[in-house]
Amino acid sequence: MRSRQYDSAFRTDHRAVSETLGYILIFGIMISTITAATVFGFGGLEDRQAVEKVTNVERAFDVLADNFGDISRYEESSRATEIRLAGGTIRLADSVTVTVGQWDSGSFVTNETTTVTFQPLIYGTDSGDVIYEAGVVFRGDGTRSIARSPTPFVVDEETAVIPIVATRPGSDTIAAGGERTVLIVGEREPNRKPLYNRTVDAEGNELRLRIESPRANAWDRLLRTENFQNVSYDESTDTVEAEIAIERSGTVRRPSQVVLPVTHIGILLN
Repeated sequence: MRSRQYDSAFRTDHRAVSETLGYILIFGIMISTITAATVFGFGGLEDRQAVEKVTNVERAFDVLADNFGDISRYEESSRATEIRLAGGTIRLADSVTVTVGQWDSGSFVTNETTTVTFQPLIYGTDSGDVIYEAGVVFRGDGTRSIARSPTPFVVDEETAVIPIVATRPGSDTIAAGGERTVLIVGEREPNRKPLYNRTVDAEGNELRLRIESPRANAWDRLLRTENFQNVSYDESTDTVEAEIAIERSGTVRRPSQVVLPVTHIGILLN
């Protein structure tokens, strides 16, 4: 009789122990899940928000590129674009140089070469950069860049047109940062020495384009995508070169002349 009572008591204790262990395990899993979601979930959410801020700025740069394009095409006096900085910084960066001209025996022909130097506009955060350079919008991460818009270059069978929007400071203020919204005003500078209608004839030589820029790796991919011929990239000098010729439908267009229209735009950050 006593043995049966003891057996019954042991069975009751065993069930109680199992329920307690189960409760502890379930509670531990819940705490671990909540902790993991808090640590990794909020971190991932913050990263996503940071990336989205840069994406919003990229959209604003697309509008800015269109506005500056209007200044170039229609000779508008000025255009303005609003950009919310969202903790980033917008600034005019180090100079970029674009050269076009005759190419003979591995170098440009000095008297048949045109060069323009300007300062691209860059928005930067820890999550990435957005750059407006020579009419093209780029997205970068500090070391590598990718073009987010096509070139404005036009290559026909007879003439190539390489239009450049040459941005530079329009005042002493060359940078702005914080959480505020900045108004970027681009003003055409008609009094600066123009390079409009500066035409270089091939005269039997190759016509060539050279771009010296921290985004040279992105220019390299962009020019190759647009089927420019004989594209080469020198990482040591941040330089990309290409023959001003484009392959279309199996045929290479090699124009007999190139025109470099340059629009000088002063940037005001308000």
